[in-house]
This record gives sequence, structure tokens and C-alpha cells, in this order.
Amino acid sequence: MSTQQILIRLPEEVAAKLKAAVPARQRNKFVAELVANAVARHEDELAKIAAAVTKEEKRNPKIGQETRDWEATIGDGLEEKRGAHAKPKTR
Repeated sequence: MSTQQILIRLPEEVAAKLKAAVPARQRNKFVAELVANAVARHEDELAKIAAAVTKEEKRNPKIGQETRDWEATIGDGLEEKRGAHAKPKTR
């Protein structure tokens, strides 16, 4: 499995607890597993929400039509305009 190096910042107290609880050579694996589990839970929550929305759209066609109306605005150019005023990325 390939890896990618990223920089994260932790509050000092959290970093100290991580260092105390997890040996130095095991921290990458530890953090990777925590992140993978958190992302999986997040994706599960989103899937449940999407299923609930789909169920509600089938139950109430008016909501389904409203969703389609909103989806028609995707690609309307607002993202480009918003991006022009976005804060510059900092390192």
C-alpha cells in the first residue's frame, strides 16, 4: 500500500497523550487506523442520510421534484464566482 505524508496539528495536550500512550514507531499506524475508522463512520452516516432522503422522495414526489430543481443549479457558475473571493491558502 502506498502512503502519503501529511501535516496535521494537534492541541498540545492531545499530542502529549498520544506520545505517552502510543510508542513512537506505532503512531503512524495508530493515527491511520483512527482516521480510517472515523471516515468509515462518516461515510456510513452519509449513506443512511442519502437512503432516508431517497425514501422520503419516493413517499412524497413533491420533495423529489424539489431535489431535481435544486440539482439543476449544479454547474451554474456560482462556484467559480465564490472561488474568486476565497481566502488564499496558507502554508
